[in-house]
Amino acid sequence: MKVKPVAEKVPSRRPVIPRDHTTHICTDERAWVDLLLSKVALILAGVIILAALCHLAVDAGRMNQDRQLEVIAQDFRSAIDSAGRDSYGAGGKNYSFDPYEYHGRFGSGLNVSVSGEYVTASFDEKGRRYTSVKPLTYKTLPFSETEVRKELMDAFSAAGTQGQPIPAPIGPENLMEFLATLGTKEKNLNISIPVHIEKTLIYTYNLNGTGVKELEYILVYQ
Repeated sequence: MKVKPVAEKVPSRRPVIPRDHTTHICTDERAWVDLLLSKVALILAGVIILAALCHLAVDAGRMNQDRQLEVIAQDFRSAIDSAGRDSYGAGGKNYSFDPYEYHGRFGSGLNVSVSGEYVTASFDEKGRRYTSVKPLTYKTLPFSETEVRKELMDAFSAAGTQGQPIPAPIGPENLMEFLATLGTKEKNLNISIPVHIEKTLIYTYNLNGTGVKELEYILVYQ
């Protein structure tokens, strides 16, 4: 009986990948990663630039509104001060906001008010208020002639006219203090109709009753 020789098993070998091919694959993967990262960086940069531009646009819009409010308050203050420089009897003047078309620029959010100390222009937008305040140079009252005389009559039983001066026990200092307190009542104006501005004189006896003093006031009302 013949014995067949057993064939010797040769261990299988894995295919050897050429070194240059492996380097090519690694290099190709890194290139894709670099490309992806560069795309992400460009997108992030674009988002940041867009956000910055939007922020600048909002700031520019707010600055423009602030400048417009400054113009409104300054122009209105100048009109009141102009009446203060005029001599008594020069006649009143009507001030209108219409030539500047402020109502169209700000919509219904624009507010203008006046007190005995300052004028205020403000604008409400999205829960935030922008305000410009200008102090007045001359003593001002946000009342009409009739309203002022009524206040004086109720307080001193005299209208403060030339024929009915404020009585001597009051005196000019106390009278000016009373009018200053009266002027702190801020009055909101309707910017769709003219504002009347005029100078008036209020007469009061001196404390000793020996003479009469004139007090000049600017009246601003609608």
